[in-house]
Amino acid sequence: MNKNQKIKIGIFDSGLGGLTVFKSLASTYRQSASFLYLGDLAHLPYGDKSKESIVKYSQRIVNFFLNKEVDIIIIACNSASSVALKELQADVPIIGTINPSVQQVVKNCNGQSIGVIGTDTTINSQAYNKAFKNYNDYHIYSVSCPLFVPIVEEGWENTDIAYQIAVKYLSNFSTIKLDTVILACTHYPMLINTLKSVFNNLGHKNLNFIDSGDAIANHLSTELSLTVDNKSSDILNLNDEFYVTDTSYQFNELANRFLGANIHNIKLISL
Repeated sequence: MNKNQKIKIGIFDSGLGGLTVFKSLASTYRQSASFLYLGDLAHLPYGDKSKESIVKYSQRIVNFFLNKEVDIIIIACNSASSVALKELQADVPIIGTINPSVQQVVKNCNGQSIGVIGTDTTINSQAYNKAFKNYNDYHIYSVSCPLFVPIVEEGWENTDIAYQIAVKYLSNFSTIKLDTVILACTHYPMLINTLKSVFNNLGHKNLNFIDSGDAIANHLSTELSLTVDNKSSDILNLNDEFYVTDTSYQFNELANRFLGANIHNIKLISL
């Protein structure tokens, strides 16, 4: 890819979680890219949908992005990355969350005991287990945490409710010595303070946490040769476009909280 060419990157998720990926990419590539973000609120969440439904929703979004002439498509959803990525058709690169996160572990983490937390769809697909089979000696321990997404969507990520639910889920790791935890849902970085507190109290010290947004940003640099800018404080740009497939009284408020910036140009579309 031409390093001097301004590119257009399409990012989609079933809801708000993919904004954590948008934030990582926008702060890394703000000078070399503009962004389209689509939150498929009409079908939120993907984590409890069938594979067939997720593939159908994802292909519609891919087609929408292709009509918008994007250069790269990012599936900022682990559920869709787990079951739909191989089924999607496009003439541009489509990047999911899984391989970039696995590569981040292999390149940057010394430990080989890996915890994966995600939605039912992601965990049941065993997509991370399969991806790690390409590498030797990794031990993967997966736990489904389906209530984390609605907690974040409600804005409750730093509450006692979030803490107690996290204890219930993460206690499944209590007898395992973990080195690294993959946040296998793009909502989960919003829970990071609660997650760190619970893991610490369960005896897991000095864990490496793998965030999909940072992993994808690194992947675009190493695999697609995108030029990394100096980290920008300007998360949003007037050229960015935001779309949703259903209205939500909370979307603007929560989206602004995810990004730490105000989105003013959210458009409602039907797919």
